[in-house]
Amino acid sequence: MIGHVAAIGDRRPYVTALVALDEEAAPVWAAAHGLSATGFAELAADPRIREEVSAAVREANGALSRPEQIKAFHLVDRPWTPDGGELTPTLKLRRAVIEQRYAAEIDRLYAKGRSS
Repeated sequence: MIGHVAAIGDRRPYVTALVALDEEAAPVWAAAHGLSATGFAELAADPRIREEVSAAVREANGALSRPEQIKAFHLVDRPWTPDGGELTPTLKLRRAVIEQRYAAEIDRLYAKGRSS
């Protein structure tokens, strides 16, 4: 259900991440699990979606060394696309755009400490 993840950690005390749901998979997962939310922002705000993403982050962290592990994440409320500016035409992350666009969310992740 996760479309894209931007790990943030350069010159920071630990790694956090911005997570964008997959435009096609997230609604299918939601419908299969009885969620009534249909909009992307609604899906990103749903606690069941957040728990599913949290489980995926924990699983991914199991393959990483402690310093590489994601300590906190933020689910963004819209998909990342080339038209939106977050991705190149070949679907690579545009980190500068993402870090600028989500600066407030990134700052909140570090202000909260190590909770996700």
